[in-house]
Amino acid sequence: MLRPARVAVAVVLAVLTGGLALAGPARADGPERLDSQVTDKVGALDGREGEVRAALDRLRADGGLRLFVVYVRSFDGTPAQRWADQTATRSDFGRRDAVLAVATRDRAYAYAFDTEFPLTDTQLDTVASVAIEPALSANDWAGAAVAAADGYRAVLAGQPVPSPRIQPGEADPGGGGGGAGAWVAGALCLLLVAGGVVLVLWLLRRRRPRPGVPAGPSTAELTTKANDLLVELDNDLRASEQELALTAGRYGAEATASYAAALDSARQDVAEAFRLRMTLDETPGPDEATRRGTLEEIIRRCTAADSRLDAESEAFDALRDLEARVETELAEQATRQEELEARVPAATAALDAVRARYVGPVAAGIAGNVDQARRRLEFVTSVTRQATEALTAGDRPRAALAVRAAEEALGQAGTLLDAVERAHADLDAARAAVDTLVAEVETDLAAARAAQPGTAALAAAVSGAEQALGAARAAVAAATADPLATAARLEEADAALDRALAEVRDAAERAARARAMLDHALVAARAEVTAAGDFIATRRGAVASQPRAWLAQAQQHLARAEALAPSDPVTALGEAQRAGQLAAEAGRAAQSNVDQWTPPGIGGGGGGGGTDVLLGVLLGGILSGGGGGGRSRGWGGGGFRGGGFGGSGSRSRRTGGGRF
Repeated sequence: MLRPARVAVAVVLAVLTGGLALAGPARADGPERLDSQVTDKVGALDGREGEVRAALDRLRADGGLRLFVVYVRSFDGTPAQRWADQTATRSDFGRRDAVLAVATRDRAYAYAFDTEFPLTDTQLDTVASVAIEPALSANDWAGAAVAAADGYRAVLAGQPVPSPRIQPGEADPGGGGGGAGAWVAGALCLLLVAGGVVLVLWLLRRRRPRPGVPAGPSTAELTTKANDLLVELDNDLRASEQELALTAGRYGAEATASYAAALDSARQDVAEAFRLRMTLDETPGPDEATRRGTLEEIIRRCTAADSRLDAESEAFDALRDLEARVETELAEQATRQEELEARVPAATAALDAVRARYVGPVAAGIAGNVDQARRRLEFVTSVTRQATEALTAGDRPRAALAVRAAEEALGQAGTLLDAVERAHADLDAARAAVDTLVAEVETDLAAARAAQPGTAALAAAVSGAEQALGAARAAVAAATADPLATAARLEEADAALDRALAEVRDAAERAARARAMLDHALVAARAEVTAAGDFIATRRGAVASQPRAWLAQAQQHLARAEALAPSDPVTALGEAQRAGQLAAEAGRAAQSNVDQWTPPGIGGGGGGGGTDVLLGVLLGGILSGGGGGGRSRGWGGGGFRGGGFGGSGSRSRRTGGGRF
């Protein structure tokens, strides 16, 4: 550590330099990474930082939006909206982060929001004109931040934007007078600070750091960031997978090999991140240090996956070159739309058949699929019309982004209809499998009874099998049932009997028994995993991290079951059963997320705009609800965002602002 005397000399030199700076030109600030929600480089808040932070905390608690505010003297010649956008990018902002930047001497401001955050352009403009600009015009710098936070909180709750209570302030805070008097006053202030610095350093040398106090973000902040990254990367992976499938179909596997490799590598990182996330919920839970380390590793893996996707996004977009092929794409999409619309009646009939015979997570998960598919096809009609209008106006970039949005909607419409048809077939197959499983359990049950008196474990297994058989027979006789759940219960009962009878059976017989049950277990597990995956993929804007984590684990268990099936059917059977359990849990949790989710600011959804925003958020970012500037990958003017191949660095952001 520096000696206090040396520090004092250094501070005196800083005083002289600082005094000269007071008389010099105004400092300009370029875009930078924000580590705090409040950054005031000019003293604009004048003792009101606590008031601003309280408003930001209310916004985050009530609206789920983390707003960062930053005050500088000048944007350094950079357009205000670009400055805000670049600051957001450097700060690694997610979909629920936004920035409000104010240059006091330039008298300019800007905001930047992720396109996936559910506020329309109209709502953002209203907050700007009603809340932010009146306060800024009156030099109420702190009031502008408070009014912005309260305004966003209001529109997210479906309420009108409140007018700010103006407290006029200094026109150019931190500007100073520039003369000798200002230099002397500043120097005296800095000398006082110098003495304080020396004293603090001396005291710090006398104190030892407190052990056990972690540096950096709190554990709660790490948890929030990790969960947000998991959701965002899962969405990015799904969008990238669809983009890659479309492009590989057109250009071939060789031309898209590097993108497939990047996607596979990113997928592995995210899968491991989800696995780590599951360990945090284990009982007993990890200690604080382990929890923080796990969260940091999740963040590291998500960041690595994000960077890997972003590194390929520009070249991928160049390969697709949608702008040059808009007309061809529109023609192909029209054909695809006709094909999907022709499938709707058959899917409706299949859904009616499922409703008449089946209940359970898989049946519930597809209940709204046909209606959702219709809405996406209507969305395609709307965006195709706007693409045509953009072409007529000579705006090919805008037309290309509309084509990309239509692609995503068509892909999801197909997934929704596929899910109905597949669920119908899977449930029918599971219903047929129940009869076979009943016979197998009855055979094992007879063997177990013959072996009695046996162990307590065998007696418990016999009791469980008898209950499972009773429930299965009741389900078969019922008007509606969940054959996947019935089959799973029979498989679990039979597995318990097998374990209890292991002492009287040799390894070959146990393997044969497991192999006989494995086919049914794999069919059921695949059905559960596919159903949960389709549900999350087509409603991803409303699904949180926990269902995704369960689904990721289910997919890993299913992959292990399929890999082990030829060589180790006993272990494979357990893996398949665990995959089905986790996938069913993921489906139920995702359904609960969607049922409880109401897009902020949409209210009852009256009118086309609200419906469009609702659809867009459920799609996970196709429709942002507005343009208003933003980056080149955004949809400017129509509100559509193209998804595309890549991570957060290629994610569009909406910006706005101006002079005041």
